[in-house]
Amino acid sequence: MRKLMILIISRIRAAYYQLRYRGRVQLAIPQRRFEGHFDIRVVKNGKIIIGSRNNFRRGCHLITTHNGLIDIGSANFFNYNVSITSLDSVSIGNDCKIANNVVIVDHDHDFRNNNNGYQTAPVTIKNGVWIGANAVITKGVTIGDHAVIAAGAVVVEDVADRTVVGGVPAKEITHF
Repeated sequence: MRKLMILIISRIRAAYYQLRYRGRVQLAIPQRRFEGHFDIRVVKNGKIIIGSRNNFRRGCHLITTHNGLIDIGSANFFNYNVSITSLDSVSIGNDCKIANNVVIVDHDHDFRNNNNGYQTAPVTIKNGVWIGANAVITKGVTIGDHAVIAAGAVVVEDVADRTVVGGVPAKEITHF
């Protein structure tokens, strides 16, 4: 009975977001789960595309603005309090596992200009990636297929396919 209720609520939420943002949010059906509080915000011509069979736990935030794009593939898992913010482009492939409290951003403030404006660069997370709890993925990063990001890592450079990285800033631990 609980699974049926979650499915019904997920479909209602998907329909709500699609109607509210009039085509700027595209959600494939079926979604596995939108659990508890789930926040989608689209401001100033941003766009969010979410493939099918994704699982979003409570507290996830997807925010896009200034023509930004968040493009999420299929069969991904987003644990509690994942935050994805885009002013440029954030792309997540298929079959990724993203742990709790992960932050993914494609921009930062332009501190050289009195914090007026932003510096942006696309973020790409390819297929089968695992991202540990409390990790931060910063602007301009590409994470290769089946890479593993250790808990608490701050990723500021590209990560090759099948590589484990960790630390602040994240460095290669091993390649498999």
